[in-house]
Amino acid sequence: MTKIPSDGPGTPGNGGPIPPRFDASAAWSAAVKMIAANREMMLVLGGLFFLIPQMLLGMLLPDVPPGLEDEAATQAAMDIFAVWWPLVLGVAVVQAAGMLTLMVLLCDSGRPVVRDAIGTGIKALGPYVGATLVLVAGMGILALLILLPITLAAGEAAAAVAMIPILAVALWINVRTLTLAPVVAVGRERNPFEALKKAWGQTSGSGPRILMMVVLFLLAALVISIVTTAVPGTILIATLGQETGRDVVGVIEAFVSTFLMLAWSALIAASYRQFAKA
Repeated sequence: MTKIPSDGPGTPGNGGPIPPRFDASAAWSAAVKMIAANREMMLVLGGLFFLIPQMLLGMLLPDVPPGLEDEAATQAAMDIFAVWWPLVLGVAVVQAAGMLTLMVLLCDSGRPVVRDAIGTGIKALGPYVGATLVLVAGMGILALLILLPITLAAGEAAAAVAMIPILAVALWINVRTLTLAPVVAVGRERNPFEALKKAWGQTSGSGPRILMMVVLFLLAALVISIVTTAVPGTILIATLGQETGRDVVGVIEAFVSTFLMLAWSALIAASYRQFAKA
């Protein structure tokens, strides 16, 4: 058999090592085992970092007035966000710290105690937020460069169509940087650009499988949300009245959201551990 000559290390077909194939089924199974083995600890952290902030957001953030349609509803939502954005940002930061803490507890081979894991997660928060802002800024600039000339040349309808491939690219970038949180928190990578580079490199050759796993998770999350909040919410509002019913639905949504965020964190941790072993 003739050996393919090597032009450089690290890529298939040139004599370098072939990137390992990501096993989504194994990641699902490992995530379930993680949740089962760390149930009590995850429930406590989930309540602290996810449930309480989510319920606080639900209680304080005003709803869009009923009866508004299209542009009026959008404008009302923007007006609410313009006033309450510090609360929304604060909740997002607390939840990010919670996810980073879970990454440390689920992936760190040193098996740190909860207090040390929280400290490590908080220290990783700055680099993680920085890397996330780099991603958001990059995708925003890309969207602007594409949409602005299309809008000027062909109008808003054409720009709306152009959003489809832009959203597809954004999803792909998020898929390829799936392990960003554990790279920062567990790998102790404090440079946002290096963290993005390492996360992108880890998922090399595994993008389609990760994408399928993410899509399946999103579909499962959608079904769970509809079954646990949308359908019961209609009944509760009709039974208890608009105000009381919406408050009860808000509590249910907070619990469901917490469960989904814990499951998503475990799935990311399981994926990272699989790539780390390769």
